[in-house]
Amino acid sequence: MTYQLHNQDCLEWMRTQADDTIDIVVSSPPYNIGISYNTYGDKMTAQDYIDWQRQVWQEACRILKPDGHLFLNIGPTRKDPLLPFRVADTIPWQIQNSIVWSKCIEIDGYVRGHGVVTASNKYLPNGHEMVFHFTKDGKTDIDIQASAIPYQPAWAADNSKRTGRNWRPTVNNWHIPYETVGSWGQSSANLKGTVKHPAIFPRDLVRHCLNVAGAQPGHTVYDPFAGTGTTLLVAKEMGIDSIGCEIDADYAAFIHSRML
Repeated sequence: MTYQLHNQDCLEWMRTQADDTIDIVVSSPPYNIGISYNTYGDKMTAQDYIDWQRQVWQEACRILKPDGHLFLNIGPTRKDPLLPFRVADTIPWQIQNSIVWSKCIEIDGYVRGHGVVTASNKYLPNGHEMVFHFTKDGKTDIDIQASAIPYQPAWAADNSKRTGRNWRPTVNNWHIPYETVGSWGQSSANLKGTVKHPAIFPRDLVRHCLNVAGAQPGHTVYDPFAGTGTTLLVAKEMGIDSIGCEIDADYAAFIHSRML
């Protein structure tokens, strides 16, 4: 297993790469909502943002192999509830699966709630984000067993007799807890790093994507917006080669420290 991390703009890096070289892309771009990243200014005009996203994903699809997979994680905003679909519409490949990530809160191993609680008396808290699964023709095989959900032990034997398996295929609604509230036994300070990255997706989200794609040793996964390196870290745990681009030097240094 190897990893590469490029401290540069992802578009600049992708434009130097040959066609058909990457197996899987898993990423979550900045949402253009003014999030306080370390050095990146998360604020463009709406049209500039969409034009930029179009360039990024066109390049990502170019370097993906024809049988590759692209997973885009992006959530709606109160100002633009259709943002995930606007970004998805910039991608030249076909949507094969639309997945809803239900953003659970887990503390001490138990789900304690869903989403982020707000004090608004007008709006319900947003408790989900989208994960769009793209393939070139919308018909690429996935690995239904690797991405399956095991039955509880009490049910496993019964279901094995009935169906011939002790698992069921995953569905397109994923209840995945935030990693930053203790589901991995680590403090948010450790997970966010010294520069406090404000938008981290959980390792299980990446793992689910890679399992759907049937990722295995010999494959290469790429994340153009590496952030704190979650995609690269999960790839390492699964024995898969990875490449990431991260424009912020402090975040890039934190990724290297996580990959040791």
